[in-house]
Amino acid sequence: MRHIFTGPSTALGEDSRATRSCNASLHDMTMVQPEHIAYACVQARFGISSRNKWAEVDGKFSYREFYQNIIDFLRECEDKDWVDGLLKWWNRY
Repeated sequence: MRHIFTGPSTALGEDSRATRSCNASLHDMTMVQPEHIAYACVQARFGISSRNKWAEVDGKFSYREFYQNIIDFLRECEDKDWVDGLLKWWNRY
């Protein structure tokens, strides 16, 4: 997650060595939201796929549906304590 939004060097807890603003700063991201988690999941799924070029659909797998399903799950989950704990964990830094 940190690699995507704040840069590769920060993913391992190092100070940023970036020469430009990170994605989090560019998009005024101050805390992790369900959309950010879903985006990271989409990136991870693409990264382990055999595709070398982005497409919205990979065979029968729809990245758009995957993204939206994760957001819907987190927003509509009946276990609000679990969701709150998950977001608290992602926002611990």
